[in-house]
Amino acid sequence: MIEEEDDEEILKKGITFKSVLKNILFIFLIILGALFIYLNIGPDQISSWSIGFILICFGATLIQVQKSPPEPIRQTLTILICNLCGITKVRNYAKGDFVFKKRDKCNKCDDLMEIKQIYSVRLKRPTESNKGQETKPKV
Repeated sequence: MIEEEDDEEILKKGITFKSVLKNILFIFLIILGALFIYLNIGPDQISSWSIGFILICFGATLIQVQKSPPEPIRQTLTILICNLCGITKVRNYAKGDFVFKKRDKCNKCDDLMEIKQIYSVRLKRPTESNKGQETKPKV
């Protein structure tokens, strides 16, 4: 069937070594800016204040920047059921599908199958290699 992604897996990833190093670097920029302002490290007082202010602003801005999470990959499915023999068929959603619409013919009794459900699932990885090709999900 289709593998769904748990929200708990995303939350378990947590803090990485790379994110800790980045935050330490940004805090170091803020501290360096404060040192420029208070110790007058630059050639004159105006340039020390300017450099310090720019470093503090740059460090504070970088701390607040967050990478937006990628949009989850979703697949919309249609479930068809034959009213005569009870066979269930799952296929990719097609434009124009709606619930209670008689759409495809049943393989067993050649009666029209009725759409019972249309839903979308979040996938861990894409099921289609090319957007132009349509793949059938496993039932």
